[in-house]
Amino acid sequence: MKNRDLALMLLVNMLWASNFLAAKIGMEVFTPLLFTALRFSLVIIVMLPFVSLPHGNWRKIIIIGILMGVLHFSLMFWGLSLSPDISSVAIINQTFVPFSALLAMIFLKEKIGWRRWGAIIMAFSGVMVIGFDPVIFANWLSPTLVIIASFLVSLNMVIVRTMPGVSALNLTFWTAAIGTLPLYFFSYLFEDGQWTAIQTASWEEWGAVTFSALGATVVGHGLGNYLIKHYPVSTIAPYYLLVPVFAVALGIIFWGDVMTVELMIGGAMVMSGVTIITFRSAKKKPAKHVQSD
Repeated sequence: MKNRDLALMLLVNMLWASNFLAAKIGMEVFTPLLFTALRFSLVIIVMLPFVSLPHGNWRKIIIIGILMGVLHFSLMFWGLSLSPDISSVAIINQTFVPFSALLAMIFLKEKIGWRRWGAIIMAFSGVMVIGFDPVIFANWLSPTLVIIASFLVSLNMVIVRTMPGVSALNLTFWTAAIGTLPLYFFSYLFEDGQWTAIQTASWEEWGAVTFSALGATVVGHGLGNYLIKHYPVSTIAPYYLLVPVFAVALGIIFWGDVMTVELMIGGAMVMSGVTIITFRSAKKKPAKHVQSD
C-alpha cells in the first residue's frame, strides 16, 4: 500500500473510532433516536447531489435501510448511551465479525475450518468475560443491545454481498434516507425532551452530530470506498482491526474509561478471535479489486 493510502487508511480508522466518542458526547443532551435522526438528516443533505436511484435493487435497499438505518443505529446508540464507558462498546461491537462468518456459512454456503470455529468461540467467550466487569454486569442491557446491533451489521453484510454493482455511496445514502423519518417518528413516540435538547444543545453536542454525520459517515465511508476500489479485500480488511484499538485509547484519554482486568482479558480474547477470522477470511478471498458504480 502506498504511503499516502496508508495514511488515508489510518485516518479512516481514526474517524470511525472517534465516532464512538462523538456519539457519547452528543447523547449527553440528545436522546439516542434523535441523535441518529439528526445525523442522518445531515448525511442526506450533503450526499444528495452525488447519488442515484438503485434500479432493480429497491427491495434489498429497503431491507438494508430498515436493518441498518432504523434498527442497527438505534440499538447501537441506545446501548452506547446506557454504557458508562466507550471501550466495552467498541470491543463488543466487533462481534459482527464472528456473526458474519456464521451467517456466511448458513446463507452463502461458505465453509468454516477449525481455526475459524475456534476463533468464533474465543470471541464470544471474550464478550462473556467482559460481562463480568462490575460496571458492565450492573447493566447488561447495554452490551445486549450492542450485540444485537452487531448481529444486524453481519446480516446486512450478507445481503450486500448479493448486490453486486451497488456502490457504498448509494448504500450509505439510502440507508440514511430510509431510516430518517422512522427514527424521528419513533423518537416522538418513545423519547422525551427533543425540542428542549435542540434548543439547549451547545456547540459541542451539535459538533458531535456534525462529526458523526460528515466525519465518520461521509468522509470516513467515502475514503473507505476509495480504498476498497484500489486494493484487494485481503489487504484492506486487517487494517480495520485498528478501529476498536483507537476507540479504546480515545475512551481512556477523553472519557475516563478504566481498563479493568475483565475488560483487558475479555477484550484480548475478542480481538484475538476477530483477528484470526479476519485474516483467515481474507486469505480465502481472491486477490482482486472490488468494483462499484
